[in-house]
Amino acid sequence: MRKRTIRAMLAAGVLVAGSAVFADLATGTASAATAPTTLTEQQRHAITGYHADRMVVDSSRERLLIADDVAHEILAVGYDGGVLTRVALPDGANATDLQLSADSGRLWATLPAARLIVSWDAATLAEVRRYPVEVPDLGHLALGGGKVWFTYFKNYFASLDVDSGDVVRHQLGDGNDASASSQQPLIAVNPADPSQLALTYAGTRKTLFLYDTDSDLTAPVTKTDTGEVSAHSSLKYTADGTMIYVAGNGGVYYTWANDLTSISARTIAMTKAADVEVASDDWVAAGLPVTADATDLRLFPAAETVATREFDIPFTGDAPELVDLAWGAGSARLFAITADQSLWVLDQPTNAPATSAPAQAATAIKLTAPASAAVGSGINVQGTISGGVPMGAELKVTRTDAASPAGVALQSAGVNGSGGFSFIDFPTALGTVTYTVAYAGDATHKPSSATVSVQSTKTVPQLTLNRNGSVNAYGATVVMTAHLGPTAENRTVEIWADPYGTDRPRTLLKKGTVDGSGNLSVSYQLTRNTSVSAVFTGDTEYGARTVTSAVYTKAAVSTTVAKHYSVKNSYYYVRKTKNPTFTTTMTPYPGRYQRLTFEKYSGGKWVAWKSGSFKLSSAGKYTYTLTGTHTTGVKYRVAAAYLYGTSGDKANYTTYGSWKYFTFTK
Repeated sequence: MRKRTIRAMLAAGVLVAGSAVFADLATGTASAATAPTTLTEQQRHAITGYHADRMVVDSSRERLLIADDVAHEILAVGYDGGVLTRVALPDGANATDLQLSADSGRLWATLPAARLIVSWDAATLAEVRRYPVEVPDLGHLALGGGKVWFTYFKNYFASLDVDSGDVVRHQLGDGNDASASSQQPLIAVNPADPSQLALTYAGTRKTLFLYDTDSDLTAPVTKTDTGEVSAHSSLKYTADGTMIYVAGNGGVYYTWANDLTSISARTIAMTKAADVEVASDDWVAAGLPVTADATDLRLFPAAETVATREFDIPFTGDAPELVDLAWGAGSARLFAITADQSLWVLDQPTNAPATSAPAQAATAIKLTAPASAAVGSGINVQGTISGGVPMGAELKVTRTDAASPAGVALQSAGVNGSGGFSFIDFPTALGTVTYTVAYAGDATHKPSSATVSVQSTKTVPQLTLNRNGSVNAYGATVVMTAHLGPTAENRTVEIWADPYGTDRPRTLLKKGTVDGSGNLSVSYQLTRNTSVSAVFTGDTEYGARTVTSAVYTKAAVSTTVAKHYSVKNSYYYVRKTKNPTFTTTMTPYPGRYQRLTFEKYSGGKWVAWKSGSFKLSSAGKYTYTLTGTHTTGVKYRVAAAYLYGTSGDKANYTTYGSWKYFTFTK
């Protein structure tokens, strides 16, 4: 009813004046209801770690979705500009237009260089689908009626069926506008009536078109001229769909959406409107090129030509370009990005300015947490917040993991007297768990946020295997016993043997369920050094684990004596005219050597006499003949040995054979 009254008053005014009414705001504050307000450093957040080129506001999650043309990314950032998550764009392309679905579930973007329209899950930035659109110069997006509408080239627009991916193309105007501007047209869907589509040129032409999407779209339903406003930069509907706003050179033009009648249209005159945004409660924000001699942001109630609030953006040196402008929920917040990579956040911008706004101190949150933790064991996150935040201030805590990819709110953390806080969480999902801690700020403190990630892993099970490091006789049979501690549901253990060498493969000795004491045993005969492993493959709560025992095995070593004539009291008696032979028999292994050592008894003790290493035959044998002049009456002894690593391999544990004693006689 209020807008009908406004419309009637506007129409009456035009009939009296005989021409459109213009409100001249180009010179600053004369027509404003309040004096302009200069934005403060407390309202500015320096953009670091990314480049902000355009944005949409995701009010449901209290964050901004940003396109970065330098890193070719889409980012979700907090209202303080801090990065929450980011995703790379396909093919290194840039997103030239962003649109958020009405339910905040999907983010859409045009990628002209890749000739793609792409959608993401707005909560997680997980890519949903890519739509190839083989058209030149992709332009602007609009969502409505279950379709995605977009513009391209000089004067064309099209619809994209989100299910089939089919594209239907149309020419803007009456079909004969071949000389239209080289810039892509602007497009908007009526939020209250998705069958109504508004389009306008972005160049020197000033025509505003209205289409009925239930028709064949060969011609507009109606059109109008936007008067003094040309080179259009922005096209927006009011939330109830009754009015259309167009920004460009000359100011902001608005008219009624049902028929584009010029009798009640209005122009808010200014040198140039770089952007116009309409809040869900119909407040209108006009963004102007930033200058030193005129206000930069102006706010208007619905269907009004006089700004009730005006704001100056402070700068030093060259004036930064206004990059983008957007409302939050209702008109509670207004966001602006300037080319000096500043994010300006205006809280309650439509309210009359306070007589003395307190300065806001910067705050910063630092978080520490373990790099990993077993699932269900509890993750202790500790942190500090600087900036003099008062004791008892509440910090919002959110957990994001595989079970809650969109994030789930946890109990708030309270700040203690020294600025510290902590909380313990028990996530049940495996993988990366990210905690976001956010401070909303207050009248004297800026908001801030921080994140920390922890790897949630399965519990390490208790698993042991006996006989590690044991030394055993060649051919011995050992009992290998694995012990498994508590688990969730899997009680199966495998025992494997891997003898030294490539000729004997790793072999499963036994697989079975452990007994009531958690034990599983198997017997195994040893001939080589063997790596025995117990394997638990894991279950829903306990991770896989393998433990290994090194079980060492001696070689079989013996020596026999020949060319003797008698054996008495363990001594072999040999004529000095004979050359005795000593044959070593050892566990065979390719390329194996024996170490043969001779000692003689002298001065009341055994002393080294001679020794050598000799290669064994493939059967593990070697015969050594002791030659030379043999001395009678001297006691000798000889022994063969296998030395680990020195005898040519590591298949067995160092083993010394028994001594054989001999002497020479006449």
